[in-house]
Amino acid sequence: TSRSLNQQLKAQIHQATDTTVNIDKNGTDKQVALIKIDENDDSPPVSLLISPDLYPGSQYDKQAESYAIIFIACASVRQKIAPRTLQALFHLTPAEARLAALLASGVSLNQAAEQRFIARNTAKVQLKSIFSKTGVSRQAELIKLILTSPAVFTSSTPSPDDSELKARIKTRSHINLETHIRLSDGRRLEYAEYGDPRGIPIIHIHGVLGGRYERLPDDLLTRELGVRLIIPDRPGYGLSDSVAHHSYLDFAHDLLELVEHLSLSTFSIMGLSVGAIYASAFAYIAPQKLKNIAMISSTPPFRSFADYEGLQPSLKLLIAFSKYLPTAAQMIARVAIRNACKDPIKFFANIPVSASDRAILSNPLYTEHFRSCLLSGSLTCHSGFIQDIMISAEPWPFAFENIQKKIDFWHGTQDTHSPLNRIRPVIEATENKQLHKIEGGGHFLIYHHWQKILQSLVQ
Repeated sequence: TSRSLNQQLKAQIHQATDTTVNIDKNGTDKQVALIKIDENDDSPPVSLLISPDLYPGSQYDKQAESYAIIFIACASVRQKIAPRTLQALFHLTPAEARLAALLASGVSLNQAAEQRFIARNTAKVQLKSIFSKTGVSRQAELIKLILTSPAVFTSSTPSPDDSELKARIKTRSHINLETHIRLSDGRRLEYAEYGDPRGIPIIHIHGVLGGRYERLPDDLLTRELGVRLIIPDRPGYGLSDSVAHHSYLDFAHDLLELVEHLSLSTFSIMGLSVGAIYASAFAYIAPQKLKNIAMISSTPPFRSFADYEGLQPSLKLLIAFSKYLPTAAQMIARVAIRNACKDPIKFFANIPVSASDRAILSNPLYTEHFRSCLLSGSLTCHSGFIQDIMISAEPWPFAFENIQKKIDFWHGTQDTHSPLNRIRPVIEATENKQLHKIEGGGHFLIYHHWQKILQSLVQ
């Protein structure tokens, strides 16, 4: 408990600063004490190292105060190495130095390639050159060399690299087409296209905080993967007309009209969060149209209070209201989305999420992207967001065991918006499936695993 930890810490500090005791009860010099703090929640453990002052003034001056030195370490804090220091120390190119700094921070080569927006083969070539210049032959040896070099005493200054990456994202972000169709009932359905216009078609269904701009904003990567990415605004989002009481299956029929308009005989489909349910609804009514299906961080069905376990309290309350106090739920949802659109940056900064999601949402490279996704989807019309909240507690109008196509589930173990244990019954009920369980991944894992997800869909 906090009280026992506090008492333990006070005792160790007292022992370290006790000027009357220079040796412990075993007759040896006073040693450092280690205290580990682990509250068994989602927070990483913290270690405190309490050491006596190595050169206590009381040895020479009996009136001098004695001090203890406390070192604090947290498992979630990674060493940040300044790439420019590595560049100077080992005569690396700027690109090689940035890759080496990322590897030293604890990420894998694949993750480093994704964060640098380069192909894995390019990262391998750069790593081979780094090995040659540093005189090592393995990645572990490289990390050891960096972490025992003077580079650890220089802090990383992110602004030059971030500026470069922001500029690169801006140049790599490109919308091929923004247009709309008129559905059979006269409603407008807006959509956007990205990537390779002649590539393999993939339709992405956005979540409640997105719209037609929701994707990794590296459209050249999407193009390089040979993907023609199509993202519609669902009814009530962005520029698509709203409609009352629009169900998952209703949108599936809207999507079928869009597919026919685009003359797509077959394609793959993916959906994020609640968008995954809409994607699976299409798989239910038109499996013959689909090659592959990906449900990413899918929202689970909420049939009873047991299904609310693990959800964020505010989300749990809103979904419960939608089932038992629908009028109040609509009012709360409307106020919530209006406030979010007033200050999107503040909204995303205050969302209670896992450490993995916080790293994504606070990444300055994506700040403007998340802002544009939210505003383009919900600034002028809130009905789509409200509709999603209202139907979230309703039974799904189809059974997953009746979906004939294989479904790839991508889910993080630290998803606080759609806990993995809540979606497991759906996964188990699906006859043909594959679960990609992302250890430590959160609700927004799509941004870290975009390339892998698209590659699985174009196979």
